[in-house]
Amino acid sequence: MKIENISIQNFKTFGIKSIEFSFNNLTSLIGENSVGKSNVLEALDLFFNFTKSKISTKSFHHNDYSKPIVITVKFKNLNADELKTFQTHLDEQNNLTITQFIEAFSKEEGVEIKEALIEDIDFTESKHGTKLVPTEDYLWTIAEKTPTKTNLKKWWREGLKLGDFDFKSLFDSEEQPTQEEFLNKLIQLNEERYEEIPKEKITGDERVLGWKSKLKANLPKYFYIPAIKNLSEDLRVTKTSALGELINWLSNSVSTEIKQEFKIKTDALVKELIEKIDTTEDGESKIEKINKALNENIGFDIGCSLKLKFGSPEIQDVVFPQPKVFANDGYNSELTEKGHGIQRLALFSLLRTYNTFDFGKKTSESNIIIGIEEPEIYLHPPLKRATYNLLKQISEGNNQVVYTTHDSLFISVDNFDQIRLFRKSTEENPITVSHELNISKIIGHYKKLYGKDIDKLSIRHRFHHLIDETKNEGFFAKKVILIEGETEKYALPNYFRAKGLDIDTNRISIITTGSVDTISYLLLLFNEFRIPCYVIFDGDKPNNPVEELTGKHKKDAINKSKRNKEILQMLGHETTEDLFFFPATSINSNYSIWEQDFEEEFHKKIENYEEIKAEAKDLYSSDSKPLTARYFSEKICQTPEKIDVKIEPLIEKITELEWTESIIERAEK
Repeated sequence: MKIENISIQNFKTFGIKSIEFSFNNLTSLIGENSVGKSNVLEALDLFFNFTKSKISTKSFHHNDYSKPIVITVKFKNLNADELKTFQTHLDEQNNLTITQFIEAFSKEEGVEIKEALIEDIDFTESKHGTKLVPTEDYLWTIAEKTPTKTNLKKWWREGLKLGDFDFKSLFDSEEQPTQEEFLNKLIQLNEERYEEIPKEKITGDERVLGWKSKLKANLPKYFYIPAIKNLSEDLRVTKTSALGELINWLSNSVSTEIKQEFKIKTDALVKELIEKIDTTEDGESKIEKINKALNENIGFDIGCSLKLKFGSPEIQDVVFPQPKVFANDGYNSELTEKGHGIQRLALFSLLRTYNTFDFGKKTSESNIIIGIEEPEIYLHPPLKRATYNLLKQISEGNNQVVYTTHDSLFISVDNFDQIRLFRKSTEENPITVSHELNISKIIGHYKKLYGKDIDKLSIRHRFHHLIDETKNEGFFAKKVILIEGETEKYALPNYFRAKGLDIDTNRISIITTGSVDTISYLLLLFNEFRIPCYVIFDGDKPNNPVEELTGKHKKDAINKSKRNKEILQMLGHETTEDLFFFPATSINSNYSIWEQDFEEEFHKKIENYEEIKAEAKDLYSSDSKPLTARYFSEKICQTPEKIDVKIEPLIEKITELEWTESIIERAEK
């Protein structure tokens, strides 16, 4: 069983209008600080592990606790046991949907919630859903509990027919069966003819649906790891902790013979020790004195006597006393004394180990869901990459992992469909909104453009070829500037800064695409996540007149013309039907194009161009275009008035840039 999607309403940054987004096996929640990423992990914790201690009036959006918090989770991929357990609660696709309501109420009788004092407010929680139940004439087919004697007598007198099938034919005798016999045959009937039973759908909470025990025992276990976490809580041995279940599994695996032998020996030892310590200096029994006082201090005869007795020690208390996890990094000490990075990695291992074992009440296909807040904290870059791969491994099986991150090492753009990008809306009272991109939308878009069916793996490989960690940074930016190569990246930031635009403090990322031909891929990707994109590229107009071009030069010019058209069309601008398309240099609302190239526009027109270029070559002992561009920009910025005049309108357009529309949706119109 895995989460397919979740809807959250009226919880912290999530408003009255619910926010809904889907889950993958591995789901990355990204976005700026305070947009609600961690609230998703907390909402899941409320859903799976609700306690009143996790709720306050501040949990409600804008403290409006007059309306409930609503968390709806839809599950998919139920295994055979889960399908059987939740058979009557599933939709047509065999998915299970559960809605949790958390409501505030006044503990003072007769006081409305809006007038109640904060200290007089309490909270209730309930989980709602649907259930298919037999219609009134077929209530006798319900096989979830033993029928009453009255109902059994009544039903047996009636004709128990299901269409042409006579239910009584399953019995060996026409005599009225016992309640247990009747129930066993009902179970058989439901297994063989469930679809034939006339049913209707009802909605309600646990009391109406009667599914509380089903939910508690059969939903996945959710483990929440916040950014700041006291590991000692997870290393306590309790009935519900991962370590507790592991220790219980160890103790329960002890054979009956060993347990009996242990009991005989410990009982004798305890009796001997008590006899030694029970006698006072006067030879009296301390325990008997306590027993006498217990009975005398009642003050009257209650019809019985009280007596203090001691139980036998349990085998886990003696053989496995107070288990602790140690870590040896040259100094063998408790894990809680190690660095936080090691602690968090060890916790991942503990949860995976926990889910490796069948504790006698789970199927082999059961799964856990891990919610992690900022797994990158406390880790060095190599360990970050290793940890990201570990999260992917955990999620490749039955389990799911959802995490928040601010680190480009923890996302993979070729798996862009794992990303959920959160932002605050622009309303007066902003709420959190979420953006995601399904891979099927990309496939459909390319199908419409080129008329070809493109495989999912092909799409991923296209993006994997383009992407590195520097491009991942675009998902964390407020705006993205897409440029062709390193030459512009080495020079433009210097010009921007000299003219008053600091791209870092304005959270603008300059992303190098590596080639003009690949700009369209990244433009499509970032734009569909509602990230404003400004494109700067070379038109690559040939030096010779295009009508004179022949052979490979003509073919190259035609290909570059097609590329120029594709980029402008994707940006929402008109092009021409001409074979050759090389627009003049221009600075526009969401793109700038240089008729030939960046160097021609910004550097070659400088009076002492050759002299500065020679200086760069002497300095670097190289003709590297990016290094030369950096040298030019630093040299020119020493005299800001010499910076090309196109920089200022370019900065203006970038500053004004806002996201306007989906490229995919525009193409579908």
